[in-house]
Amino acid sequence: MKLKLFTIDDICTFVDNLSSAKCKLLALLLGMVSALSFAPLYLFPSYMVALPLLLIIAMRSSDHRAAFSKGYLFGFGHFFVGLYWIGNSTAVEPNVPDWAGYILVAILSSYLALFIAFVASGIKYIYRNRALNENLLSISISFILIWSIGEWVRGFLFTGFPWNLSGYILGFSDVLMQSTAIWGSYGQSVFVLMLTFVPFLFLNKAHRITAVTSGIVIVAGLTIYGSSRLPDDIDFIAGTDFRVVQANIQQEDKWPYQNWGKNLITHMDMSERDEVSGPTHVIWPETAVIYSLSEEPTRRQLISQVLNNKGGAVLTGFPRRQRDPEGTRIFNSLVAIDDQGQMQGIYDKTHLVPFGEYIPGFIRSIFYALGLNRMFTGGQDFSHGENGNVISFEGMPSVGVLICYEVIFPGKVVNSEDRPDWLLNITNDAWYGNSSGPRQHFLQTRVRSIEEGLPLIRSASTGISAIVDPYGRIVNQIDLDQRGVIRSELPSKLQDRTVYSILKEWTFACISVILIIVNIVLLRRNSTRTR
Repeated sequence: MKLKLFTIDDICTFVDNLSSAKCKLLALLLGMVSALSFAPLYLFPSYMVALPLLLIIAMRSSDHRAAFSKGYLFGFGHFFVGLYWIGNSTAVEPNVPDWAGYILVAILSSYLALFIAFVASGIKYIYRNRALNENLLSISISFILIWSIGEWVRGFLFTGFPWNLSGYILGFSDVLMQSTAIWGSYGQSVFVLMLTFVPFLFLNKAHRITAVTSGIVIVAGLTIYGSSRLPDDIDFIAGTDFRVVQANIQQEDKWPYQNWGKNLITHMDMSERDEVSGPTHVIWPETAVIYSLSEEPTRRQLISQVLNNKGGAVLTGFPRRQRDPEGTRIFNSLVAIDDQGQMQGIYDKTHLVPFGEYIPGFIRSIFYALGLNRMFTGGQDFSHGENGNVISFEGMPSVGVLICYEVIFPGKVVNSEDRPDWLLNITNDAWYGNSSGPRQHFLQTRVRSIEEGLPLIRSASTGISAIVDPYGRIVNQIDLDQRGVIRSELPSKLQDRTVYSILKEWTFACISVILIIVNIVLLRRNSTRTR
């Protein structure tokens, strides 16, 4: 029996026969399915099905407004499923119902869905007078361009939220992700989207050779480059002895005052345990210590004992209080404490999480009216830091500090004029439980290492803590909800800077311009043929 492939016309007929309500429901379900392509499942085929179907739904809509509404439903489903884990954050708040967190997920998804709605609306508007089958390749390229540009805009608009970029779908493979060292995560998204449309274009006889060829070239190119770039061995900086502590203290046990001292002693015990000589550097996670260490020299002296007077530093997160004439401000901070209990550097987090660490002013009144002001910030906003994120002192290679959320922004983790020797990401993902959120966060952390060619150490309260080499490979890690300590030398940074660390998003811009030129040529050829 001969297997018959669906054709583009078959799919268009199916969509045309759906009622408006069923078509919108299909768009919503497709959006939900598409989110399965990201960590930890990496079901890339779901992207290959969902996005081309969204393209057809948009093109078969009556006008760009109808396409917008269907794209919006797709986007809502896409982001709600991809970000459901944010809803877990209220489960540890005794005065807030568990379901309240999912209201925030719905609000955030409602905003983010606009980016995909504009993709659907834009593709319909641009090609409103052109037939889908006759311009299939051009329309697909335009869809890829608009989608990837939308991801880039999402990365900085209203402080930005570049979570689950399309490029991260290849995060299951160290080899395939190496190309982010050239064009970054936004550029990687373009090539992932190209692969996404290969099966779709294959359904059209006129484009089968193009589809197969482009798919083979992209996969082969990514594989050959990645394989050739990855060395067999990892170089380490001699004389460094880092200890990364994951105490696995749950969020509900972290903040009660009666637990502060006990949790501090737990971190100290784990830092010293079973060792005759102390480590050179100890890393504790975000807000591992609740005391305002900048004001408490006695506790800094206590903490410094884990170093056994042998130099080095303890780097730990803590909430820093600053008393000003107009009141007390709170910063989400990291401090480096030497073996004498002295502060060798402080970094205050500069890129705060909206709703998590501060409530935007225009929404504050709504939250207070609903009694939700304590839902995410404990009743007082954190203040934005103003100091640079590089800490450097004798005996420690200079480090670029990234607290939690700050590590997710491609091209924003390193100051080109003050490049560190390694990156440090401290985080508290305990809010989100054993969900996809911490796994997605960890993947993005590793990609920053590839992009910048810098090793990275990550310390998370309940996981995932790890040491990552400058190729994004995991040297050692502690999984979610595990208590443990990683002891390792610090991997060396790459001797030469990566292309992406120099050019940043100009590489993505060049890729986009090339695709625009290719598309213009294709459209002119199609116009000539139809005359």
